[in-house]
Amino acid sequence: MNHTAEFILSMSIIVPSIIAIVRWKNMDRSFYPFVYNLLVTVLVEILIGLQRSDSTATKITNVFSLVDFCLFAWLFHNWGLFNYNKKRFYTILGSFFLIWIYITFFFSGFSNINNLFLLIYSFALIFFSVTTFNKIVVQQRINIFVNARFWICIGIIIFYSFFIVTRATDLSTTSIKDINNVLNNKSSFKDDLQKINAYSNILVNLLYAVAVIWIPRQKNTTTLF
Repeated sequence: MNHTAEFILSMSIIVPSIIAIVRWKNMDRSFYPFVYNLLVTVLVEILIGLQRSDSTATKITNVFSLVDFCLFAWLFHNWGLFNYNKKRFYTILGSFFLIWIYITFFFSGFSNINNLFLLIYSFALIFFSVTTFNKIVVQQRINIFVNARFWICIGIIIFYSFFIVTRATDLSTTSIKDINNVLNNKSSFKDDLQKINAYSNILVNLLYAVAVIWIPRQKNTTTLF
């Protein structure tokens, strides 16, 4: 898949972003980190799409990987995944920040894609989502299909599962550079995975759009007195 086609497909993220902007004033504030993530993703996709330098695009991706994790972790914290314990939440953020620093600057280099961190934080987000999903199924008595958290968790699980496979393939490909035949097979397999990942991106963005529609309204905290 060429760069232009991949960029066009990635721009499907605009759909849930526009819906989120329209609903911004009335939505539950606990979902704000998710909206921030949508808007940052739109900006990053545009910046990468306009870049002609692979090195610059890689650096943008490396920075976004940390921002992406922090915003989603903030979202799950707002949902009570860490029992609303701010110390635990900040410990998680600090730990992943240190991991990102080490992998990005000392292990892979800032000019190279930090595949290892991408894998680590993808697994973490899937774990957060599965845990939240289980709580929704067990604790929620309302229809889960009108639950915004349900759709967001499903979207995260789908996207980052494909993402893990793609990044794991990148790591295995770099380890067999000297085997031409295998490398060619890996390259074609990698291209197929990227196509699947690009198309799944549309599905996930549609799930996010559904999620934004079902985000509950902000609770009115005013009283009669």
